[in-house]
Amino acid sequence: MDSKYLDNIKQYKPVNYLNSSLSIWHKLPVARRLSVFILLFFGSLGELRVVLTKRSTKLRNFPGHISLPGGKADNGLESEWQVARREMFEEIGISESNQYLKENYGFVIDHITTLPCYLSRTFSAVKPCIGFMNFDNPEISEVELIHNLKLSVNPGESSSVFSCPLKDFLYPLKEGLEDGVDAAPSALEALLRSSHRVKWGGIPWMLRSYVFLQHNENETGWLKEMASLSTSEEESVDESGDTEDEAAKKRQSPPPPKRQKKDLSNWGRLGSRRLSDTNEKVYDVWGLTANILHDLATIVYSNPDSNKALGEEELIHSIWDKGGQMKEKSRSDLEIALIESNSVKDFGFGDILPRTEFNRLKNLYKI
Repeated sequence: MDSKYLDNIKQYKPVNYLNSSLSIWHKLPVARRLSVFILLFFGSLGELRVVLTKRSTKLRNFPGHISLPGGKADNGLESEWQVARREMFEEIGISESNQYLKENYGFVIDHITTLPCYLSRTFSAVKPCIGFMNFDNPEISEVELIHNLKLSVNPGESSSVFSCPLKDFLYPLKEGLEDGVDAAPSALEALLRSSHRVKWGGIPWMLRSYVFLQHNENETGWLKEMASLSTSEEESVDESGDTEDEAAKKRQSPPPPKRQKKDLSNWGRLGSRRLSDTNEKVYDVWGLTANILHDLATIVYSNPDSNKALGEEELIHSIWDKGGQMKEKSRSDLEIALIESNSVKDFGFGDILPRTEFNRLKNLYKI
């Protein structure tokens, strides 16, 4: 049973920029404030599981990605929790009201804590909010839950919903190891787990990928029921031979950095795809979502040093305060240059930040 690990989440205190009590999220323009909900629950074997969605390939930003329910703030009065709960309701139908959930379905969603902000490739601050499905009535059966909990996927935003064991994201455990060395417990359900050290604009970064079967016998019943409500995935192939998901990735993802020793051009292929050797459909959890869940798994299962920098609060604050960026609703020319840059020689964070600050951040995020 993973119930004992919930205390590690409850005891965790997010470390914001310059040890501030306030997150950088609250200083940014409303259009730059994103919030995601990490909804945890216990699976049939007592393992902690996390709910994930596959974004529609029709969306402008990150089409086809596996993601956590979430989105942008509507106004400056919305808290990160309100944004995350509203977006979760809009995407998969879980009500924002705990009173409604308790009266109709026998559970509430406990708000446990938040993680520091993460920087998205579109230069927004992403605030993860961690919640837990708490059943007041332990005698309620899964059959009753399936009968009562009528969830639905919003076809304009998501195309499917599923869950994964949180423990599977505990890879690699020690950041100092070479790529491909498994320094974490064996996976419960993940077929493949990988990580690569790269740099974005001269700042150390991790690219992680966790691959899961789409048809999973261990999936909880109420999500299996929900899957039948999902919009069907089109696996049409374009002229280049790419599926819709793969074509979407090429349209919105920057190419691998120049001089990259490893060929990452096909790394992190999106959502609905098939394994080349078995032809089985899989979900590939990668990018920002993978990094967030890796950090949370580290907090839950290895209780890390509280001084370790999680997320990118310091980087975002420096970009905003010393770099003069992320001040407006629209992305600046310098931000666009960073998004499109293939290497620090093209353009990097050192071109918008003072040298001493750039070096401080490089050391802070050193992997």
